[in-house]
Amino acid sequence: MAQMPCRLDRLPEAPTVGDLESSYLARGLALAECDAARRLAVETLLAERALLDRWRTASP
Repeated sequence: MAQMPCRLDRLPEAPTVGDLESSYLARGLALAECDAARRLAVETLLAERALLDRWRTASP
């Protein structure tokens, strides 16, 4: 998921107040999900690199 771009909600041509409120909530949720996926990808990459570094220093 971290390699895919974040999908953000779009407003219709003539948005109503309800459309604006709904879109505001949907965008907030999408941004939170995207940020969580990005954080997980970064943590995974850093952990993988740390394991490789430990393996390299432990190998003769």
